[in-house]
Amino acid sequence: MSQAAPSLRPEIDRPEQENPVRRTVVGAGFVTLILACATATYLEFQTSSALMAMSNLPLAVLLPFVFWLLTNVCLKRFAPRLSLTTIELRALLSILWVGGAFIGYNWATQWVGTMAAPRYYASPENRWEALIFDHMPWWMYPSSFPGVVDGVYLGLRDEASIPWGAWLGPVFWTASAALAMTAIGIGVTAVFQKQWHQHERLTYPLAQVTTELTEGFDRRRGWPPFVKTSFFWFGSIVAALPLLWNIIAFWYPTFPRISIFDPYSSPITGPRGLRISRYLRRFRYRILPTVLGFGFLCELNILFSIWSLYLVGQVALYAMARTGFSVGLSGQEADSVEISLLFRHGAMVALAVWAVWISRGHLAEVFRQIRRPPPKEKASTVILSPRGAAFALIGGYGYMIFWLSAVGYDIAIATFWLTLFWASIFVAMKYLAASGFAYLMPYWGWGVPKMWVGTARMSESTLVARGIVNWRLMSGWRLPVALPHVDRLLAGKAWTAFLIFCSALIGLVAASLYTVWICYTEGGASFQTWSLVGAPNEMYNLIATELSEKRTVTDPGKIVVWLLGICVSALAVGLQSWISWWPVHPMGLMMMFDGYTRHHSFQIFLVWLAKLAVLRFGGIGLYRRLRPIAYGLIVGYVFAAGCSFLVDAIWFPDEGHLVHSY
Repeated sequence: MSQAAPSLRPEIDRPEQENPVRRTVVGAGFVTLILACATATYLEFQTSSALMAMSNLPLAVLLPFVFWLLTNVCLKRFAPRLSLTTIELRALLSILWVGGAFIGYNWATQWVGTMAAPRYYASPENRWEALIFDHMPWWMYPSSFPGVVDGVYLGLRDEASIPWGAWLGPVFWTASAALAMTAIGIGVTAVFQKQWHQHERLTYPLAQVTTELTEGFDRRRGWPPFVKTSFFWFGSIVAALPLLWNIIAFWYPTFPRISIFDPYSSPITGPRGLRISRYLRRFRYRILPTVLGFGFLCELNILFSIWSLYLVGQVALYAMARTGFSVGLSGQEADSVEISLLFRHGAMVALAVWAVWISRGHLAEVFRQIRRPPPKEKASTVILSPRGAAFALIGGYGYMIFWLSAVGYDIAIATFWLTLFWASIFVAMKYLAASGFAYLMPYWGWGVPKMWVGTARMSESTLVARGIVNWRLMSGWRLPVALPHVDRLLAGKAWTAFLIFCSALIGLVAASLYTVWICYTEGGASFQTWSLVGAPNEMYNLIATELSEKRTVTDPGKIVVWLLGICVSALAVGLQSWISWWPVHPMGLMMMFDGYTRHHSFQIFLVWLAKLAVLRFGGIGLYRRLRPIAYGLIVGYVFAAGCSFLVDAIWFPDEGHLVHSY
């Protein structure tokens, strides 16, 4: 095989001119999505082999996609008439990516815990019933009939049937919020996608990798381009060999293992990291081939900013903790951790405002087209027409205000919080498209409304709603960040919006109902998982604590910290715009205190160093030749992890081996 990579085209905006997607392929995609929902939950609960759904492009999506990709490679070579076309593979990936927002630990397993925990774990000691039950939105919880809640944790009694009727209401109201969030996400994507792709030239690393892997599938006999380069196979072997080797240790625990790709904390190797100071949280590290692979396509200044500003953030946290620095009024002071969160949220708000400001010309054109619709080919939006995008944004936002009000929010607080929340999702959508760092999550800004108005001005129902509506209850919040990539994959197909809505609904229903089924069948308490026990207990305890403690008031000191985050982020944006060689990207400011950055900063440093060396000594030509190594790292790791899960499911169904986590 030649050492030179074939001409894998880096551009991902070429309209696909192949045959339309067959209905059987769409059906196969939906079936695969349902199986992925069940598999991820089974591995999380039953075998404890993996938390497959923990990122914006989780293993629960990559694993079935790689299965279809490799199967299609063989079909193209030996039975081309049975193979899928390029656009069909991309449509299948889009189905999995959208529906994967609800799989397992991403949402479904934590949602079931949130729904069942209040009535099951309420006790005189935690005072949930006395403090919060009168303000709970019980209309969106399962009914209190005997056996409904107890059965989730203890399993069903002999000959008892699963009380599906008790869960229809919760699934319906949750799905309605998910579809509203999806509508808003499609509207944001429709309005800003051409600005990001054509004017700001974002690179979409997550879509670029999968696009190049699916190139050349034309139902003609032969090998697709990525198979023909030895660099791809080199990356695949490097990523797959350690995991495949470690399978032997499943049967022989004393067999020497290769632990380089182990999670940061596993039962065998223990926590990975260093305790640098008692004033800092433990420094964690791990090597994850998917992060390395996607990161190799990220721009150098973004990679540099993530790891360098993380170190700056650690110095700031150390200084504040060491000196006991705090801000805020007496009795409601913010410690170093809360200060970092307020600063981070301010930096995020500044990036959101800047993203809208530099899009002002494009937005003005979209508004003109809303008033006077242009021909379809001249529209400044994607997926939907300009008027369709406006309708999706207004309709979805309006329904979410109604939904939050029904949960217990005051209208004004609901509007304020939802605006801040969508600002964070908007920023995550843009910078995920720019960086390819799949662990970039929107920051909720949970304490920001409290900082401005204080809990003394909030009703009890608002305080309860604030605590309940978070990542464990809110469905669909992970989905919008995938939509710009889905549009890039499907290259403007007319049926994109319909496919997204169908995939979201099927993913939510399948993930939630399978989780309910396995809990009633096996008994959720037997799984001993954080999502069913620890997470909901912590959440409701925090709500009860906030209701029982002294109320807070508007806090100028915390507002100053928040405004400082805005100012520093604005300065970073200005320096990047005014100084061509400025190496620090403002994206790093909103990630410098993030927990996921703490997990992955070391390997981001490694991939930055490797890419810097390649570009410095070999230039863009060497970078393009070596890029298939990144694809190989992703495919090889996913393939080997799938083999490990299969072995666990067959031979060790009740005592699995943790293969994949953070």
